[in-house]
Amino acid sequence: MILNDEVIKNIKNDIISFAITETEKFLTQKSGEIFYAFAFDLNAAYGEINLCFNTEEHFQKTLKYYQNQSNSYSYHSNEEIKSLKYNTGDWEYQCFSTIYPIDETFLEQLYQTSYEDGSYSHVLTKIIQIFSESLTLFKQTETYKKIPKTEDFIAFTIDHDEDVEDALMRIEEY
Repeated sequence: MILNDEVIKNIKNDIISFAITETEKFLTQKSGEIFYAFAFDLNAAYGEINLCFNTEEHFQKTLKYYQNQSNSYSYHSNEEIKSLKYNTGDWEYQCFSTIYPIDETFLEQLYQTSYEDGSYSHVLTKIIQIFSESLTLFKQTETYKKIPKTEDFIAFTIDHDEDVEDALMRIEEY
C-alpha cells in the first residue's frame, strides 16, 4: 500500500473539510473568546488529529497553578513557560474534536510494508508532513481567517510526546 498523490489529496481534503466544519461549530459555541494558538495535536502512528485551541486567560491560570506548586519544575524560566504555553495537553480546549483521516486498514497495510522494508520512521514522517500540509491549507480558508486571534497567534502541528520546540520549528517548513 502506498501514499500516492491521489490518496494524499483525498486525505488532505478530508482533514480540511473536517477542520472547517468543527472549527465553525467551536467558534459558534465559544464566541467572545480570543485565542493565541490553534493546533493539530497528532498521534501520527494512529493517523489521529485532534483540534485544539487556547486562550491567554486560560494559559495564565495554568501557569499560575504550576508556579504555585511545590515541585521542582515550577515554570519560571522563559523556556519552561514557552513549553507550557504550547503544550496542548494543558490547554483549555484540548482535543475538542478528533478525526482519523487515514482508514485503519490502509494504515495497517502502510505500517506492515514499512516494517518489512525498514522504512517505518519514513512513513511516520510522511504522515506528519501530510497533516502539517493540511494545516497550511486550512490556514488559507475563510474559517481560519474568522478565528479571533491575538497579535502573536500561531497555528502548528505537534505529534504525541513531541518536544514543543521541535513542533514550533516545523511551522517554518510548511
